[in-house]
Amino acid sequence: MIMKRTRIIPIHYRRKETEKPKKKSFRPVKIIDAKNLMDAVRANPAVVFLAALLLLGTVFGSVFARKADFPLMEKLDFLFFSNYQTRLVQPFAAVFAASLGSVFLFVLVCFLLGLSVWGMFLLPVVPFFRGFGFGLASGYLYAAYGFQGFLFNAAVVLPGAFLSMISILLAAREGIFFSRKILSSCGPSAAKGSAAPLSFWDYLSRFGSIMILAFAAAVIDLITTVCFAGAFSF
Repeated sequence: MIMKRTRIIPIHYRRKETEKPKKKSFRPVKIIDAKNLMDAVRANPAVVFLAALLLLGTVFGSVFARKADFPLMEKLDFLFFSNYQTRLVQPFAAVFAASLGSVFLFVLVCFLLGLSVWGMFLLPVVPFFRGFGFGLASGYLYAAYGFQGFLFNAAVVLPGAFLSMISILLAAREGIFFSRKILSSCGPSAAKGSAAPLSFWDYLSRFGSIMILAFAAAVIDLITTVCFAGAFSF
């Protein structure tokens, strides 16, 4: 009589053989987390308020662009670098200097107003005015040249302008905070010793960082002008 050999398989191997592979469930990747976005908004109410004023100014500038003409754009060029034709003919150094100068002017105004007690009340006008200039230039390009003006604004103007407007928002925020500290140091809280300490060097260093951002915005403006401005003719 022939005895059949039985193969003994350990229990843990049996489980591995009987278990079916689990299907991996697809989970969409969240590009923007709504919770983190709301937390960021709550943590920076001043920036959100100033950004809303900048957008409001952009809307007003776009509406006003219907009545604007090219001589007006030339007059406002030193503020907003809005003369698009100069980008096509000026040397690269002049384009960089004009772009940096327009941002520096707004940052300087924010810096000086931050040193005043009234700065916290006047500084919200700065981003609104900057948004008005951007909306005016963008609206005029689209009204005068249609889709070509829209492409020029998106490819040449917008990248550097976006970063420059961020630097202006940060400068306005820092100016408001420092002006508020000055106001609190002059009030009753200063006598009690509960006022926030003033640090001019800290204020100066923060604006130094903002100017680095403004410098980067001017560099991007120069790069987009060199790369794309030659493809347009007005």
